[in-house]
Amino acid sequence: MQKVAVYLLERREGMEWSKPRSAEAQLLRDEVLKWLAAKGGTANARSGTFKPEDNGSGSFLIEDAVDGDRTWWILELQEATADGRRFASTISITAGADKIAVYVTLEVGWATARIVPASDSDPKCPRIIRTLLDLPGRWYHGSSTFRPLQLVRGFEDGEALAVELAHRDRSIPFVVVSADGERTALPQLDERLAYDLAGLANVVRVDEDASWALTDVLGPGLCCYWGAVRLYWPHLGGNDRGFHPLWTGERLRSSGHDAFATRERFRKQIRGLIFPAAALSIVRPREIDSIRDAAERAATTTLRDKASSVEEFQKLADSYAVDADKLRDERTTFRAKIEELEAHVAKLEADRLRLEADRLSLQAHLNAKSQPAAPPPDEIAPEVEAEDAGPAPGEVRFYKKIHSTPTHDIMKRVQDCGCDNWESSHAADKARKGIAKLEGKNDWNQMQHCASCTGGGMWRVRW
Repeated sequence: MQKVAVYLLERREGMEWSKPRSAEAQLLRDEVLKWLAAKGGTANARSGTFKPEDNGSGSFLIEDAVDGDRTWWILELQEATADGRRFASTISITAGADKIAVYVTLEVGWATARIVPASDSDPKCPRIIRTLLDLPGRWYHGSSTFRPLQLVRGFEDGEALAVELAHRDRSIPFVVVSADGERTALPQLDERLAYDLAGLANVVRVDEDASWALTDVLGPGLCCYWGAVRLYWPHLGGNDRGFHPLWTGERLRSSGHDAFATRERFRKQIRGLIFPAAALSIVRPREIDSIRDAAERAATTTLRDKASSVEEFQKLADSYAVDADKLRDERTTFRAKIEELEAHVAKLEADRLRLEADRLSLQAHLNAKSQPAAPPPDEIAPEVEAEDAGPAPGEVRFYKKIHSTPTHDIMKRVQDCGCDNWESSHAADKARKGIAKLEGKNDWNQMQHCASCTGGGMWRVRW
């Protein structure tokens, strides 16, 4: 079985006390049991079968453990399709010492041994995840808070978003969808991405003013405007903008004749980036094993202390035998997992080498042809953003004002406007500060303003 997605949602606020933790854990278990009942399972049974929507076969198993006021509860689902594909889902609810953790895994594989990839399954967010996220109260992952689709309007709110994106402790990805006027590049793109990525990433739609705030705070290398979409992984850095892929509005609109079909391709592509990352990086809560081990030790100790006859000692021996069988089964499972992980690591290393070769090949192609290679037919390639070495001595660059802040103008590099009406300007302090902020220096030799251009102003700078 191959793990294709993992979720970790945490309740923290008000969870310092046992009674609210217990009540919240019960509420969450009830929601999961409703989900099981909707699938056809018997909610008040510890195990049973159900009929999946694709007319395959399904089974479920419920386990739990208690250690004082700490509890652990898990629902395991196994589904098999008529063509031999297997799906395994687990959802555990752990009420720990000071928080509640909901840990969900999705796995896919085959019922019989076959050398066939299972990675084309295109996993999607389980409905129970959205149900839990819709409950009142905040859900956390690490230091970050999960939110529904967020609409950010205005320069000040855009600055606040940029500060959150750049925060060193941010632990979940953000997908920023910029508006081009009043619309996104593809219809309802922000809503569909928020639906897909619930519980794994925050999706934010920004208007034009908020877009320019991102450019101003994060710099042009991490910008997102005019219908573009950018995936901001945690831990932004000054020289890693290629790590946070950007799809411009123009590229999204020109990737197919049918905007809705293009949107569905792009949704699948984004899921294909974020779901595997979650599967590889989210760690199982440690308190699960702590609670289970403590509960098993307590049960064995109680049985041993009560043993006073041959029959009771026989029960104790049977209990040890059951534990030993369970440990052997777990050892077999862990060995299989280790072998699976070793194979996965080998595959990742092969993929890394292939991607490195592809990168070098693409770089050579770009150097030779000055245009990117064609993407696979089912993907929309992100922009290949060339690094700017900065203006060279004697170089002439042109800039246009695209927005204004109280302290400086926000400038964008553009082509020559074609006008021949340049004049010196010594009073344009905000424009000077904007160009210096954009380029990271202000040691130009000459700065001129175009007296003919309107709509924000055009500037010619000789470095």
